[in-house]
Amino acid sequence: MIEKNYKSNIYKTYIFAFIFGIHTVRAVYYPYMTVWGGLTFFQMMILQSYYTAMILLLEIPSGAISDFLGRKTGLSLAALVVSLAALCYSIIPNFFMFMLAETLWGFSIALFSGTMDAFVYNSLKSYGEEGKLSKILGRNQTLTLIALTISAPIGSVIAQFISLQFTMNTLAIVYFCGFLMSLTFKEPKLVDDTYQKEHYLTIVKSGFKELKNNKILRILAVDLIPINTLIFFLFWTWQVYFTELNIPIIYFGFISSIMNITNAIFTIILPKWLRWAENKLRVLITVNIISGTAYIAAGFISNIPLGIIIVLVIVSFGYSRFLLFVDGINKQIESENRATVLSTINMFSSMIAAIIFPFVGIIVTWNLFMFFIIIGIVILILTIFTRSKTEYL
Repeated sequence: MIEKNYKSNIYKTYIFAFIFGIHTVRAVYYPYMTVWGGLTFFQMMILQSYYTAMILLLEIPSGAISDFLGRKTGLSLAALVVSLAALCYSIIPNFFMFMLAETLWGFSIALFSGTMDAFVYNSLKSYGEEGKLSKILGRNQTLTLIALTISAPIGSVIAQFISLQFTMNTLAIVYFCGFLMSLTFKEPKLVDDTYQKEHYLTIVKSGFKELKNNKILRILAVDLIPINTLIFFLFWTWQVYFTELNIPIIYFGFISSIMNITNAIFTIILPKWLRWAENKLRVLITVNIISGTAYIAAGFISNIPLGIIIVLVIVSFGYSRFLLFVDGINKQIESENRATVLSTINMFSSMIAAIIFPFVGIIVTWNLFMFFIIIGIVILILTIFTRSKTEYL
């Protein structure tokens, strides 16, 4: 029997999602790590490679902790750990201290993964409304994006008028407030907790089997992953680019917010364009060419307005490119396997990125503009060899 109504959990997760969408450091991450942290860009990429590996390695123990201690405790622990990670990042500028911070951050992300979904599902199930899961999780994602968009300019203002270090101090305080918030959650006491988190090894095994047995699905994945991974590196290099263009740090947060808004708009536009197009392959090739050409243009442009426009073009078309494959992938797999295949594709992308990060660090340290040109040329070459067809998309 259900003793309590856990509806308040849902409203609390809205606040929780907003709190952990706040990121006062993201828009000034490059100056934070290089100016205050004293690292080279190569060392930054080593840290990102290490962080990605930590998330994958810690998925299994974090899943066991969440299952054993309960969803509420898992979320509280994740919130506490990430606040400690931000604190470690802000104590002293030291590479090995940053590695400890990345370990804690990776552990927190692994704990969060799936646990929030399960907590929301169980809360809804306790009063018979589990059918609203997608709607609630969608609201949480929207609130997270809103918080990220709002906090980016705040972070750049803090960096400009207080200090770079205080942007991370602020984050530690905010996340600790999120931990205190999580203590008010109520753990749903269900006899049948059917919402279990799959460990990433299980997901990879199942997803790899799907890819192995389905030629069209394999073609779509091969066309999706490499180019998207290359486009993804803009996330780590746009601040380096704007620093080279001598854009003051106070504007970084505002530009970051515009990037988020632009990305949100094109996540709506691109799928509609694909549905309206008679030749879907032409849409994909056009998006690839625009993204690759924009990267090459960034390698030659040192003008501030044009540089910002080029970055927004890559964000608009490149960041939203994965949506061109969603319908095609969904047509190839059963609905119950959809999340598994998409998760497997994301994991492969993360693994590839983790391997390439150090090389990105080396090339960008040597010549950022040449890096952009190389990325653009590789995207265009991969486009020539695309095997996708209109009927696949």
